[in-house]
Amino acid sequence: MAELYTVGPTLDTFIQLIQSFEQTQPGRSTYEIANRLRGRTKAAYTTRSWTIATGFSQRLIDNALDGTVPLAGEMTDFGHFIAALADQIQQPGLQVADLTAWTADHTSWAGDIGSAIATYRKQSAQFASVQAILDRYASDSDQAANVAAYVVGLELNRNPQLSLSQAIQQYQNLPYRDHIAQFLRSRFAINLVNDAIENPEILEAEIRKAVYTYLQLSPESGILQWVKGLLKGKPKFPEPQNMDWASADLLAGSAHLMRYLVQKGKLQSLTFHPYQFPNLPNLGKLPDTLTITA
Repeated sequence: MAELYTVGPTLDTFIQLIQSFEQTQPGRSTYEIANRLRGRTKAAYTTRSWTIATGFSQRLIDNALDGTVPLAGEMTDFGHFIAALADQIQQPGLQVADLTAWTADHTSWAGDIGSAIATYRKQSAQFASVQAILDRYASDSDQAANVAAYVVGLELNRNPQLSLSQAIQQYQNLPYRDHIAQFLRSRFAINLVNDAIENPEILEAEIRKAVYTYLQLSPESGILQWVKGLLKGKPKFPEPQNMDWASADLLAGSAHLMRYLVQKGKLQSLTFHPYQFPNLPNLGKLPDTLTITA
């Protein structure tokens, strides 16, 4: 009896689906199109939290764009990419999330790392280490989706006449290490010299600050309750969590993303001292070094 094989999705299939959808949406912005396409990923990306984050309510239609495919040479969670992109594209008007410290980082890389840390703090006995849960919640295919969302979103914001499908095709046609360099340069103001990250302590500080903010804004901190109160005209500010800026799990989270960027960007290994307080660099650095191996 012949074996049966299941053929998974392809990037061409996803792009063709997006092109077909774009043809049915004349006059709509890429912001609207990307958010409507969230409805074709997975239920987790169409919740009330995503409505607050993106300023766009979208129900789940199907899972047509849910799958992992090669994009610019890297296996990428495509549904994750579409969802993260939906919060990267400039929104019209004032949104509820604009009244908080929430940014598009928190629906992409900072959210992946932050949710891993939050889960580890609650359920540490179920995981061998914080690194194990980072590998699960902030996997390589997730990080590839986050880099793609940032770089594609950046291009769409710069060129509103460009369609989403065109931007994805442009992204596909460049080497992935070029996208890593663009991500470092545009999001973190980090320069590369001879394939080495200048001032890695600045990059680490920016990552740690964003993850820290995510943990403050996560449902566990009461941000959703604050939003509900705001909509009712009675906002009650959540009490900030008592978190150590130099906690081992926060440092592991920033190291996790830096390791991905160094390895996928084909950059040199790093050894440096992180800042004790990322938002107050003048107060000095930690005594222990952080090593990121290429």
